[in-house]
Amino acid sequence: MSNSLLIDLYELTMAQSYFRHKRDTAATFDLFIRSSNRPFYVACGVDEALSFLEDLRFTKEGIDYLRSLKIFEEDFLEYLREFKFKGEVWGLEEPEIVFAQEPILRVTGNIIEAQIVESALLNKVNLATTLATKAFRVVLAAKGRGVYDFALRRTQGQEVSLAVAKYSYIVGAKGTSNCLAGLLYSLPVAGTMAHSFVMSFEREIESFLAFAQQFPAKSILLVDTYDVKQGIASAIRVAKYLKKKGHNLLGIRFDSGDLAGDAKYARRIFDQEGLIDVLIFASGNLDEYAITKLIEKGAPIDAFGVGTHMGCSSDVPYSDVIYKLVEIKEKGKYFIPTMKLSAKKATLPSSKQILRLFDNKGKIVQDQIVLEKEKSKGKKLLRKLMEGGNRLYKEKTIQEKRRIFAEKSESLPQALKKVKTDYNYPVKVSKQLSSLTQAFALRLQKRMLTKVIFLDIDTQYDFLDKNGALYVKNSEKIIPNLKKITNFAKKHGVLIVSSQDTHHKGDPEFKEFGPHCVRGSKGHKKEKATLLDKHKLISFQKVHSLQELKDFATTYPQLILEKPILNVFSNPNTRTLLEVLFPDKIYIYGVVTEYCIKEAVEGILRLGLEVVVIEDAVKEISPKEKAKLFSLWKRQGVKFSKTEAVLKSLCGELKG
Repeated sequence: MSNSLLIDLYELTMAQSYFRHKRDTAATFDLFIRSSNRPFYVACGVDEALSFLEDLRFTKEGIDYLRSLKIFEEDFLEYLREFKFKGEVWGLEEPEIVFAQEPILRVTGNIIEAQIVESALLNKVNLATTLATKAFRVVLAAKGRGVYDFALRRTQGQEVSLAVAKYSYIVGAKGTSNCLAGLLYSLPVAGTMAHSFVMSFEREIESFLAFAQQFPAKSILLVDTYDVKQGIASAIRVAKYLKKKGHNLLGIRFDSGDLAGDAKYARRIFDQEGLIDVLIFASGNLDEYAITKLIEKGAPIDAFGVGTHMGCSSDVPYSDVIYKLVEIKEKGKYFIPTMKLSAKKATLPSSKQILRLFDNKGKIVQDQIVLEKEKSKGKKLLRKLMEGGNRLYKEKTIQEKRRIFAEKSESLPQALKKVKTDYNYPVKVSKQLSSLTQAFALRLQKRMLTKVIFLDIDTQYDFLDKNGALYVKNSEKIIPNLKKITNFAKKHGVLIVSSQDTHHKGDPEFKEFGPHCVRGSKGHKKEKATLLDKHKLISFQKVHSLQELKDFATTYPQLILEKPILNVFSNPNTRTLLEVLFPDKIYIYGVVTEYCIKEAVEGILRLGLEVVVIEDAVKEISPKEKAKLFSLWKRQGVKFSKTEAVLKSLCGELKG
């Protein structure tokens, strides 16, 4: 079965939306551990993540399945048919000691590629890191005594059982009971016998003797099936029998009871009998905490078989790995940082590097998370692992990784090697990164404030000037308020979207209203008080793309929509522009209330957007018609306010 659908559905639904709206956008994501449930972690799974990225393809079977869901568009499915990850990956050299908040992987690429791989990367790094960290804690607790993986029967499936064997060996375990892991990874395999074997014989000693005769050089006898002391006595008899045959009993195993007391008793008896080379193994509900207690009691146990608690990482069954967007780049622009602000889940923005400091004895003393190009002291932990979707380094063998980690583990300070420790290893955030984080957090908070636009309807000389072709009586009285609104927008960065009635000579509309707002005439021009120096004219004769309209809205503080008739929505770009902006509120003002403003308000309501009429910045021809309209609009949810109240309220909202 292809791994192409090892993806959460929401990765694909987002990808389809990106495909439609952000196809040319690049993005960088960090994969890291969010919370310090462990004093440190052993980061693994990097190579499996890279293999996934290299091999990821959508098969016909996978695409047919997605088509059957009836939620994906055909051109997007065609895109997936040719999909290949072509991005760049930076990451740690596996295995590596790492701490919360430090990037394990940094993925940069087209936003669709970088997003689609999220769940699979988290899955692979989470499993490997969780198991490697737990196993290393067990190895540390054993203090040089052998640790063997006995987890196969208790792990959640075959994949996990193989991962336990693999990663526990990398971090220092001596071997595994899992034969498939032995075959696949060339690991040492180990095993003794089960209680069922002992119970299948009439006498315990007969089972021991049968096993020893079959495996004279590798026999480890399970001595706690019935009576521990009797089992030890039987093991001694078999050991002496083997000695006469030129062999040595390898050891005995305890799987229950008073492991410390029984081990002390066995060691004393075996030594008294001259069997000083017989090893004592222990198993049964062991983990780093139990092993630490046994060693503290002076239990003469030579090796431990650790199963359920190590294979399931029972106390901390997952690493809190997350994958978060840290920077984004629209087409033709530079990467800009981004971050999450959620309570207790805030992230650090931008591409980063980890710098590690060591003391003169080679022990790690401090890590610093810095901006990628920031210069500072320390060993850089992140390196480029993949470029153009291709690996830059060949994966090391398990034996090589074991050797590398043995060297790295020597750098751990003694305080971190304790099973229980209050020591918090210092992971610092550089001043530059901290400053960027604070500044960007403020910027993002502003993004979350109420988004409003001012919709300025037909504030042109032909309507507002006494000499205008269609002068609206007393309309010049609203000009001071129009000026206040325009100045406020300029000062506070509120986008003004203006309509501009635009006609040509002989326009059919002139039969009803007479010639007015003819392009190029003085009457066509906007009242100076409503015009910003920097603005963009958007003709009704050209339909702009969604991206073009986005760019206009971010580049210009004022957009002027020309319209050939009363309705501002007669410009084919108006609806798309408002949907792109999708403001929380639209404040509308201008002339004339019963005509062009009426058309605009009704169009906005059809879009489901909230509209506020600035009462003292609009002008009507008929007060009676105005009253009727206002009454109707109130019932439809339109809000009303006056210039001073609007600006005072917005001043507070825009400042947060």
